[in-house]
Amino acid sequence: MDKYPSTLDKLALAVESSKVAKEMVVQQDGIGEDLNFNLMGWRDSELVAVAQLSQVFMADKEDRFSRIIHAACVMRQGWEIDSFTFIAEGYCSFDKSATDGRDMAEVFAEQNSPVEQCLAFTHVDEDEIMYVTVPYTCSHPRRVDFADALRYQGEKVLRDGRYPHALSRVLMLEAEELDDEMDRDAYLEFLAEGLQHLGFAINYR
Repeated sequence: MDKYPSTLDKLALAVESSKVAKEMVVQQDGIGEDLNFNLMGWRDSELVAVAQLSQVFMADKEDRFSRIIHAACVMRQGWEIDSFTFIAEGYCSFDKSATDGRDMAEVFAEQNSPVEQCLAFTHVDEDEIMYVTVPYTCSHPRRVDFADALRYQGEKVLRDGRYPHALSRVLMLEAEELDDEMDRDAYLEFLAEGLQHLGFAINYR
């Protein structure tokens, strides 16, 4: 089982796997296709669960936020997660003064825009929040060109800080203690089925 002892190790895995997934999505479905939300759950230095939200639940912002946080609660209590990496698509601004208070998607569509599309990674553990963006451009035929990753700390760089704030609170939950008679494999299978009903594809160990 691979080990990822540091936050940067965990983020490096998230970034590289997401870049591959993004390239595959664009190759298969064309330019303009986005990755669905993904939530990676870590216990110590091991990746123990990954939940991906179904495309049918990606449109409603409030609903998808609720689903992600519910999934995080299940992962925390069932798999004893002690840190999360949340993966989403977004926009990043290279000129804060030009984009303050403006819709980033609209600014992105302008000529000579200071806004680029990006893969966004929010890593939350008990001690810190780290945020990484990987800007990218798409070109024909179905090509994705990634820029270097940009790293930040804290949640002030985010327009919507609800996700890191909520994930931090999830980590305060106590992990469930199994009854002596309960089989752990059966218990995790039961939780995985619940996450599937919530709209997630789930891989776990």
